[in-house]
Amino acid sequence: MKLERGVSLAPHTSLRVGGAADHFVLATSAEEAAEALRWARERDLPVHVIGGGSNLLVADAGVTGLIVKAAYARTQVEDRHGQPVLIAEAGANLANQARRLAKQGFGGLEWAANVPGTVGGAAVNNAGAFGGDTASSLLSVRLVAVDRTFCLNSSDLGYAYRTSALKRRELGDVAVDRVELRLQVSTPERADGLVKEFNAQRMRTQPRILSAGSVFANPEGTFSGKLIEEAGLKGSRAGAARISEQHANFIVNPGGATARDVYALMRRAQDVVFERTGTWLRAEIELLGRWSLEERVALEGPRRPEPGERTPLEEGSSPPSNAPRPARCESTPSRGGSSLPGARRPARSESTTSEGCSPPRSAPCADNQVAAHG
Repeated sequence: MKLERGVSLAPHTSLRVGGAADHFVLATSAEEAAEALRWARERDLPVHVIGGGSNLLVADAGVTGLIVKAAYARTQVEDRHGQPVLIAEAGANLANQARRLAKQGFGGLEWAANVPGTVGGAAVNNAGAFGGDTASSLLSVRLVAVDRTFCLNSSDLGYAYRTSALKRRELGDVAVDRVELRLQVSTPERADGLVKEFNAQRMRTQPRILSAGSVFANPEGTFSGKLIEEAGLKGSRAGAARISEQHANFIVNPGGATARDVYALMRRAQDVVFERTGTWLRAEIELLGRWSLEERVALEGPRRPEPGERTPLEEGSSPPSNAPRPARCESTPSRGGSSLPGARRPARSESTTSEGCSPPRSAPCADNQVAAHG
């Protein structure tokens, strides 16, 4: 295990912003990732395991404790009585796997061909697109803790829209070792054709500039991008970051943006949309590192203005003339997956065996390997 200090995390995230980690390990094997987790535990340091960093906003002031990046990503397809199954270590790139398998005539993951991040990250965050998601494809996940390795089935993971028991940290300090995903027998023409159809749609509607993907989860019955666009916020800027003019639920970094810039736009979108509609936008992006408690709490739900305080609408971003009157909402929608200062986050890991991983909850697995966060 090679332990480094003061490593910038910006190159390890899809937004390319953020400061340095106090300690950093690029794990080239599951054993190294497990060793890193033990190293942090022995020193009582917070630890976070990442993969592609596609859902993270790293503080400009950096991250306390240890960051482990899983750099192992072996995959294989196994035939189980006529059912093809993808066995992927957590660091494997999800989109690359979906595209490769489609060209080989395997379907079931076409929706993932443009989803950023790793297979491990997808399992933790229940990544999805175009009507598909990880929960609908996942058979099992192998997890590693400091003192044991065990497997869980999809039904054990408490999946809901863009969240899971792993993201909510209900299982404590664990890392994903490997993931098994159900495939479908198809043809290259059909599967790759669907991938190309989804890709064309994505090219028409989503920016190709540095971003973290969708910033906010869609509220029930509507779309976050629609609410932000109707609030007149497309193209809004904070520093060098801006809300995409192509899709309002993306914050992009054309170059030179900081984490503080991105955060400011997130908060502006939340406040203005809430003031107009009474709907609070729940962040999909997780804050990582030296963010204050106040900054973290502010993302969780609306703050009632003090008497005489100007609202976001009064300060700018005027609504259309036909906009509905701002609704008042006394309740705060709940959000899962926020990192608290000093909390140890679940990681994702990867394994190298071709054995199935579908025993009952907490059943021991054959070997001990670790995975990564998306």
